[in-house]
Amino acid sequence: MILELSFAGDYMVDLWVSDVADSRAELVVIGLFDGSKVQASMSKELDDAISRKAFSWDFGKYYTLKSSDKRTLIISMGKPAEFTVDRVRRLMATTISFMKSEKIRSATVDIALKASNIKNISSRILGRAVAEGATLSDYVFDKYVSVKKDLKDIKISLEYGKDKEFLSGISEGKIIASNTNYAKDLVNEPAVVVTPKYLSQEALKLSKDKRIKVTIFDKKALSGLGCGCLLAVGKGSDNDPKLIIIEYNNNPKAEKIAIVGKGLTFDAGGYDIKTAGQFSDMKCDMSGAAAVLGTIKTAMELDIKINIVGAIPTCENLINGTAMKPGDIIKAYNGKTIEIKNTDAEGRLVLADAISYVEKNYSPKTIIDLATLTGACVVAFGRHTSGIVGNDESLVKDMIECGIESYDRVWPLPFYEEYQDNMDGDITDLKNMSNKAHDREGGAITGGVFLSKFVGNAKWTHIDIAGPAFLDEARTYNQKYGSGAGVRLLSYYLMKKG
Repeated sequence: MILELSFAGDYMVDLWVSDVADSRAELVVIGLFDGSKVQASMSKELDDAISRKAFSWDFGKYYTLKSSDKRTLIISMGKPAEFTVDRVRRLMATTISFMKSEKIRSATVDIALKASNIKNISSRILGRAVAEGATLSDYVFDKYVSVKKDLKDIKISLEYGKDKEFLSGISEGKIIASNTNYAKDLVNEPAVVVTPKYLSQEALKLSKDKRIKVTIFDKKALSGLGCGCLLAVGKGSDNDPKLIIIEYNNNPKAEKIAIVGKGLTFDAGGYDIKTAGQFSDMKCDMSGAAAVLGTIKTAMELDIKINIVGAIPTCENLINGTAMKPGDIIKAYNGKTIEIKNTDAEGRLVLADAISYVEKNYSPKTIIDLATLTGACVVAFGRHTSGIVGNDESLVKDMIECGIESYDRVWPLPFYEEYQDNMDGDITDLKNMSNKAHDREGGAITGGVFLSKFVGNAKWTHIDIAGPAFLDEARTYNQKYGSGAGVRLLSYYLMKKG
């Protein structure tokens, strides 16, 4: 059974599952846990390599056997007690990286088979991890490179057997990771390409599917709706703001879940302008929007039996003679008034309109918003995890669990009652920035507090993906820059619901 996994640049990775090792493969990849029993000749060579510091049992270290007739790569899987499903993704990435560097076209790999002996890893999740590791690590953004690398197709045979759950996981993981790579593409494109109009066109492509309806509200329509926040943030740009609504209806009996993604296609900060060093990365401020598009594509392709309302408020936060200014007072879609204390606290404004619009017009049971909202969240957590707050403990718990399974991780911030009045206004209902030490105290939390004021009866959670959405260095299967943060997390969550 052959399953095509991913396409990137000029090459392709194929993956298939078999009962035994493929004797035709150029490379044999053997995963070994620390303490594994191996044949005497291999043990002797590995001991010698360890003494020469050419190999160690630390996770991910590898060594090419000299004593084998077949070219053989030994990869350490670390200690069994420390093994997690994400290590499968990383081991697949290591395998593909080695094959590319050595220009090897085919390999047979037993990593999944060895990992299946870990009791807390289901075969379906294991299959997803294998496919995700291969597909995510295969990603290349070389659209603007004039001389591309001459890379060849790679074929990987997995020793595992015809386990239906494992094969289902492989298929699911391929789709989830491919759409994560799609989100990476959107984030990595320059802002001169990805504008509010461009995101609208990407959304409209989805409407070719009969289960999907796409509605685009332009500047005039937004004015008629009373989306004063989105209009105010977009006033400084020649590219008009838009509100994109994507309805995916695939189960008349299922509850409706809303996913809302911040779509700032470029954020200069407005009159509270960002420092020079921050500008080049600000094309990534639409990572939440990319996650929404990638997740809905996943739902379509996996035929998840669920109903989704995707909302993307999109604009540019720039400066001209009519741009929003500090001290301005604006009115949101739900009628609340807001004093602008800082024009660079704009993401919460556009999300406020989108969240309140979705809840009023679609009455979803659950609302999940994703945004590169605050630098404060990056300071708190770095780039390895997103922050999460919400009004429902069970929803937050579900997202944390799905984050652990997908390794698109989230971690809760405190959301105590003492924080809840930090965004209250003096001359308006709200202000868009806390006065607590100029928003340096709990900035990621108070951003969530602001958004909570636009949620009614729905279960709601806010996920601040500012850290992991745009990486400053490559990490195993995640390349530098756009990571597609949120797609795997939401996809795992929706699959459980559907």
